[in-house]
Amino acid sequence: MEIRDLASDRIKRIRRSYLRDLSVVSIERAKYYTEKWRETEGSGLSNGLRVALAMKNVYENMGFWIDPDDRIAGTWTENYVGIPLDLERGLFNDVMEIELDALSMLASLVKGNIKFIIYMLKQYGLLDFYKNLKQTKEVGAAMPSIGLKPIHRRDINPYTIKRRDKKILQKDLLPYWKGKTVIDRFKRGLEESGVYRGDVQSFFASLPSTNSKNETVISPGAAVGNWQGHVIPDHERVLKVGLLKMRKEVREELNNGAGLSTGDRDFLKSIDIALKGVIIFAERLAEKLEEEAGKEGDPKKKKIFSKMLENCKKVPLHPAETFSEAVQSYWTEKTALELALPFNVHTPGRLDQMFYPYYKKDIDEGVITREEACELLEELFLKVMSHNMRPYSNFNGYFAARYEGSEPVTLGGLDDDGNDAANELTYLMLDAAERSKTCLNFAVRFNEKSPDELYLKVADMQYHGTSNVSVLNDAVSIEALEKRGYPRSDAIGYAMASCVDLCIPAKTGSISFSAVLLCRIFDMTLRNGDARTLVGTVKGAGLKTGDPDSFKSYEELEDAFMKQVGLQMSQIADAAKIRDRAFAEFLPSPHISAFVQGPLEKKMDITKGGGVYDLEGILVMSSIANVVDSLYVIKKLIFEQKRFTFKELIEAIDHNYVGYEDMHNMILGVDGKWGNGSSGTDEIAHRVTKRIFEETFKHDTYKGGFIAPFVNSMTSHTYDGRVCIATPDGRKAAVPFAASCNPYNVDKNGPTGVLRSVSSIDATNVLGTAVNIRMHPTAIGESVEARKKWVSLIKAYFNMGGEQLQPTVVSTDVLRAAQKDPEQYMNVIVKVGGYSAYFVDLGHEIQNEVISRSEHRLL
Repeated sequence: MEIRDLASDRIKRIRRSYLRDLSVVSIERAKYYTEKWRETEGSGLSNGLRVALAMKNVYENMGFWIDPDDRIAGTWTENYVGIPLDLERGLFNDVMEIELDALSMLASLVKGNIKFIIYMLKQYGLLDFYKNLKQTKEVGAAMPSIGLKPIHRRDINPYTIKRRDKKILQKDLLPYWKGKTVIDRFKRGLEESGVYRGDVQSFFASLPSTNSKNETVISPGAAVGNWQGHVIPDHERVLKVGLLKMRKEVREELNNGAGLSTGDRDFLKSIDIALKGVIIFAERLAEKLEEEAGKEGDPKKKKIFSKMLENCKKVPLHPAETFSEAVQSYWTEKTALELALPFNVHTPGRLDQMFYPYYKKDIDEGVITREEACELLEELFLKVMSHNMRPYSNFNGYFAARYEGSEPVTLGGLDDDGNDAANELTYLMLDAAERSKTCLNFAVRFNEKSPDELYLKVADMQYHGTSNVSVLNDAVSIEALEKRGYPRSDAIGYAMASCVDLCIPAKTGSISFSAVLLCRIFDMTLRNGDARTLVGTVKGAGLKTGDPDSFKSYEELEDAFMKQVGLQMSQIADAAKIRDRAFAEFLPSPHISAFVQGPLEKKMDITKGGGVYDLEGILVMSSIANVVDSLYVIKKLIFEQKRFTFKELIEAIDHNYVGYEDMHNMILGVDGKWGNGSSGTDEIAHRVTKRIFEETFKHDTYKGGFIAPFVNSMTSHTYDGRVCIATPDGRKAAVPFAASCNPYNVDKNGPTGVLRSVSSIDATNVLGTAVNIRMHPTAIGESVEARKKWVSLIKAYFNMGGEQLQPTVVSTDVLRAAQKDPEQYMNVIVKVGGYSAYFVDLGHEIQNEVISRSEHRLL
């Protein structure tokens, strides 16, 4: 088997540029946004109006890049491969402040280490401090660090910035936003709230940490996402109506609204200005194309520019009528919205359903060929991928990828009448997914009416190394949505809002995500509310649930664990409300509000709950498998066989099993661990996850929505494992946890055993799961008959209640070769947590974690 590459030379050039060109940090968005924000200080305008005006200034002044290989026009910076900054949120301000220069990185490291040493000496004294250092040394792995290489010299995912822009950023823009960002406000709110318990706040404040502010740790077992959020805008309305009519409707409501309150009028004005800004963006893009077309002397290239210009003069201002217009309209609107809120996840939704009428009309009328449409989609998918880049800290660099393929295209499924919705464009988009070699996710919905042809199409792609495709079970997904109160009429049209998030397109407010770290919570249970880390103990982090050696039964241990889980869920719910209030008050989102159903009807910004639906996600990670196996080991060896005590187990864990090798071998030798279809662990997994998921149901959100669980680890299973102590299932310190819904590489009964165990989790109680399985290509097979066995396995898994499956189909030999010669394997895509990524762009530790997953061969 070879990883085939069927793309045209043009698509290969585009792909290579996105993969290998050094990404340029652009300050244009930050500069023009800050310019207008300063100007409106003290004006008395609402923050919603100020945000809309600030972004309008960006749209009026930013630059564009037009590339000779473009057939779809528009970039979100003045560079072909670029990344904008939204300093007002503050996600990456510290990265820009510290990691542009080696000297500032050195100063940060020295300052951070001194602060940590002083804290540890004060908290624990010299003797305990020395003891902690000794135990950390036993682990044999240093804590991650930002290092001393500035962003342009990084080994993994480097960026560059123009010298003049760097000076403006460091001398003017960053100092202006210091202490004023929404994350600064959130942090102050947390400090005043009493959310932190015991020594948690002081302990984590003392740690040298990442400069990326994606999340805030509120407990060793819980973190709150710092941003909003995953969303599927109403792309279809833009295609059918156009921006000019959308704005006209808002202006008519303003002009006819004599009885509007001041707040309602301000909100409508902010929407009007936001739409005007996007219209300006589209008009200026057309002007740039006209300028480039005027300079072009080559008749062939001039014709290409003229076609793009024709499209851009029409859409998205007016309704689309052709396939190429629909694609351009979608891209222009998406680019403008992502510029307003970079690093959110603005997901395409069900593109095969949305684009199909335009495609069918053009095919029927001979306007476009299948091959031309496919190549346009290949370019579109690569462009969508190019916006999935974040300027993470070097601290995170070894645990992240250049592009996080977390904006899935949802394909297939059911139509409004309950019929299978797969169409000719579904298959064409799968062709484009393979040919483009983009690391976007492509989530294919299957149901009882899905043709075998669609299953076999996915199998063919996977056999040839296309690992950016996942499969979804409509029956389970729709039931899960209905259980959370969604009417079937909406649930049937679900799409993926990020890696694995079930979402109602065009109606759901920006979803934020927090996380519970199960093994850390279990550690609190073993220590009566304290939490052990690689560098010390956090006292009072959890509840006093008792000395586990006093427990009379296994059930008491499980109940104590669930009490600790309940506390973490409550802390997350409280902290998330503080975050959402900070966004609602300081950083409303008129641009998202204009493109989601609900806000205009309610006269309410999306950050206040204007969407038809709203929810907060809690990711369950680090990890189900390790906790289930830990519970099973303890049940067998402590409660049933009485081979050792909890005190002895904790001592072994604290020493990373060094000096406790007999105990470690005993633990590793326990049969029936999760992932083998064994009833003992499957029953624990079913019961414990059900109880964990139900804890989320007890809470609501600031915006009046609900909290829902998701099982997806992204890359946190690697990073969190890297900084976590050993666990009772025999896992050593500083090594990864199991990813998402994966077993912990203890599966001995092949993929059937794995999927039987995974389906023991009731997926109708969650709104998304990530189930990774690594297959050798021979497990899929080259012949149709062989592939039918793979199809039968997927169908059997779905019948058992499985919700999602995302295979990585690539051999260990290929992955090892890619580590040695990255240039020859640039197109190898793997599934990480819930998203796809280019294997060679991953940090070495994540690469090794992917390789370590069980490789399944012939079925």
